[in-house]
Amino acid sequence: MMVISPIDPSSRGHKKREKTRNQLISAALRVFGEKGEALTVSDVVAEAGVSNGTFYNYFVDRDQLFDVLAEHLVSVLAVQAAVEIEGEDAALRFATVSARVIARAAEDPTWGTIVLRLGALRADVRDQVTRYMREDLEQGYAQGRFEVGADAVIVDLVAATLLIAIRRIVEGRGSLEYIVGALSRVLRALGVPKDEIRGIAEQAVADGGLVLD
Repeated sequence: MMVISPIDPSSRGHKKREKTRNQLISAALRVFGEKGEALTVSDVVAEAGVSNGTFYNYFVDRDQLFDVLAEHLVSVLAVQAAVEIEGEDAALRFATVSARVIARAAEDPTWGTIVLRLGALRADVRDQVTRYMREDLEQGYAQGRFEVGADAVIVDLVAATLLIAIRRIVEGRGSLEYIVGALSRVLRALGVPKDEIRGIAEQAVADGGLVLD
């Protein structure tokens, strides 16, 4: 198997190589958003405006490209999950992180489509996507804010609700009221007191920067 040497940051051609690599990744993300698993190397190089040989200077094959796309997706999700909430109320933090992920899909529907398609394609991506959610669920349970922790049923229920919300956003069928309602129902399922739920969901949507036409 051909091994690609890491790019040496001190080399004269580093910036150019890094630019070309990012160009290929951006092109691959666009193509994957349109075609999903049917993506081919030819599709990517055509979208990036480079040769097949250039592609293989950076990636061994299509499978390695998928690995890189998965890493990119998870890194973006990690940024969304890094939000700091004043007082670190677990319920508000959980809802705000969820709202930020949905807001990211609203800002960039292609990214939202990639979340849906790559998550359906790769188990490791699904595990990484839910990792941050599981941590927040456990924190909320430890604080006594949630009546349940990150058991498999709750994780699946919450993940499914958020993915459906992302799909509605990507398809242009989302609304702020729908997102507030979805977050409210998730918080209720987690055992947050009924009189707090609506306020938490509305604040999370506002703090998450979610804006819909």
